[in-house]
Amino acid sequence: MAHINSFVRIPLLALRQAIRPLPPLAPFSPDVVRMTVYPNDIDFNLHLNNSRYLSIMDYGRMRLTARVGMLSHILRLRLTPLVGGVWITYRRSLGLFASFHLSTRLIGWDDRWFYFEQTLTGSQGLAAIAQVRGTLANSSGIVPPQSLIDLVSPALGMPGLTSPPLPAALLTLNDLTKDKLDAEKAQATNIESGAAQ
Repeated sequence: MAHINSFVRIPLLALRQAIRPLPPLAPFSPDVVRMTVYPNDIDFNLHLNNSRYLSIMDYGRMRLTARVGMLSHILRLRLTPLVGGVWITYRRSLGLFASFHLSTRLIGWDDRWFYFEQTLTGSQGLAAIAQVRGTLANSSGIVPPQSLIDLVSPALGMPGLTSPPLPAALLTLNDLTKDKLDAEKAQATNIESGAAQ
């Protein structure tokens, strides 16, 4: 039951899209779905486990790709969805059997990443908000996001669609991540150099 989103909800979503597709959605409009906290979602505090937020958000992003017409191309091209970073703030708890709304919207993209904002909102208000960057890959590597957008935008009546400017906060997060990765790489190089002496 720990991986119900990966092994049940997402495959059922793909099957549903083939039989009775969800209503189409413009690329920058939010997809909102009502969900419930079940016993397999909770921790010893009897509220939604921190890691389950991320799993639920996986499902939300797949729903969004389905509604904008991207999921069929992902399956046809056998692309693998990958998450490159999640910046999440937890605001309120969601207890056992609590109902909440998961909202997912596409913020934009660059030459490597799609950027999403996702929120979980319960009866008491915002429970969590996250910015997520993800991409799609095949056996040759990363597939440029614009190539996927070019496949779906004509059907949405938006041929030639390009990303709006990314928010400054996201660019700052990218810079901070790059700085951290560069520092880790430099440290690893120094350790290897010291070991070789």
